[in-house]
Amino acid sequence: MTQHQVNIDPISLEIYWNRLISICDQGAANLERAAFSTIIRESNDYTVVLLDSNGDSLAENRATIGAFAGCLPRTMKHLLKIFPIESWEPGDVVISNDPWIGTGHRPDVTVVAPIFYKDKIIAFTGNTGHWADVGGTIFSADAKSVFEEGIGLPPMKIVNKGIPDATLVNLIKSNVRVPDMVLGDLYAQIATVEICSDLVVEFVSQSGFEDLSILSVAIMSRAEVAMKAAIETVPDGTYRSTVSLDGYDTPLFIKCAIKVDGTSIEVDYDGTSDQITQGSTNVVLTYAMAWTCYTLKCVLDPSTLRNEGSYRPIGIQAPLGCILNCEYPSPVNARHLMGRCISSAITMALAPILPEKVIAECGSTPDLTAVFEGFDKRKDPFSFMLMTSGGMGASAHGDGLACTPFPQNVAAASIEIMEAMSPLLVWEREIRKDSAGNGKHRGGYGQVLVVENLAPHAINLSLIAERTKNPAQGLFGGSSGESIVISKVGEDQLLPTKARVQLLPKEAVRMAHGGGGGFGVPTERDRDQVREDLRNEIISEQTARDVYGLK
Repeated sequence: MTQHQVNIDPISLEIYWNRLISICDQGAANLERAAFSTIIRESNDYTVVLLDSNGDSLAENRATIGAFAGCLPRTMKHLLKIFPIESWEPGDVVISNDPWIGTGHRPDVTVVAPIFYKDKIIAFTGNTGHWADVGGTIFSADAKSVFEEGIGLPPMKIVNKGIPDATLVNLIKSNVRVPDMVLGDLYAQIATVEICSDLVVEFVSQSGFEDLSILSVAIMSRAEVAMKAAIETVPDGTYRSTVSLDGYDTPLFIKCAIKVDGTSIEVDYDGTSDQITQGSTNVVLTYAMAWTCYTLKCVLDPSTLRNEGSYRPIGIQAPLGCILNCEYPSPVNARHLMGRCISSAITMALAPILPEKVIAECGSTPDLTAVFEGFDKRKDPFSFMLMTSGGMGASAHGDGLACTPFPQNVAAASIEIMEAMSPLLVWEREIRKDSAGNGKHRGGYGQVLVVENLAPHAINLSLIAERTKNPAQGLFGGSSGESIVISKVGEDQLLPTKARVQLLPKEAVRMAHGGGGGFGVPTERDRDQVREDLRNEIISEQTARDVYGLK
């Protein structure tokens, strides 16, 4: 391919690029509409990606999960080793939830399909969605091996030349607690790859391209150039940080060394805690790589549209057997509790040299996940995942956002839908006063939820959370946010945050989320802002007086 062939004018390139993104957005809209579970439909726990014939990402839906979009190209490249490109047929759809080639745990299921134009594969389309259930010991943080964490789906064709594999579908159906919901999501994912395929064919035929190879080179080159230019503005050197996490019996640590050399960055996690067997916070390397790249993109080059080219200047290393590069069959269900904190490690390392571009640690990194599972009053099985967030960290430019999921981009389902789909009643959902880290710019505040079991029998509650002992840290004189606190209403004893417990009839659980870290010295905060926080009951009179010096 000659330089002339890839020299698409900037305006046309922008149009083409946004057209591909719009195809992903249309696929995402279909997936949300067609999905049965609130996890996909309400909580946004999915991604839709277009990939070129080599398996590199071209475009992704705008409201995506950054790690999912970063993992899918690695998944695709692995699939192409199992299914060489010449073996794919029109109408094929491949499925897998293998953590070591996907997003890191079994509830995330990926489907991919080839896109044919004039009897030739010109691209692939794929999506990943978090299923409501995959069997095993329900979605939890206390498994001892991956075998406890639900059915494993190695790469295989769920649809072969347009014909679904009924045996595989029945196998999935017989291994999950809520089969109608799971199969509804599966069929929505399959329909989404079909819609994206049709839209790509329409785009190619209208644009005059024979395939997407020329466009792929141009798009990825532009993204790579932008990222290299952004890296070049960072002073050369090695920058380090350590993030402390609760762990289980003993604390866990992410150690990060970022080496900047001209237009490239190397991130080394040497010294990070070893993988563990007493719980499920182990992270596979693909997931660690995805969060590393995503965070660096947010800090250094947030405005350029993302694809595989954005990540080419970034190298990642993590010792085999550490908690960010665990070996099979380590338990990995709760890998997000560790993996999402990679964003904290990177921003903390870069803060001294890029104070204007980073944010303090987030109380939502990671979020608090509560899985309620059992039988309702009609004795029908239910499984409901509540993903709620604390506050974002503050920055040099303003306060952190309240109750906002960063960097994960998932959302809590509406309370009304939760109550309609389960024997649960939400008695309280409000701002948690004094939860935000104080500073010239305060962190985003957390929230408090109280949820009661209305079923006439006990139900299971799986708690998956961090930051009970290590709250989100502030920067440059800002204080940390409050820690997560979980307990049963009327009981003084705190509940374990990585375990399964039972909620008896009429029992309620209180979940208090942490706030984000503050930025800058609190006494430098604008007086009117302090008064406004006091009026809104975000802070107490004592905090206003003793921390901010309000008279």
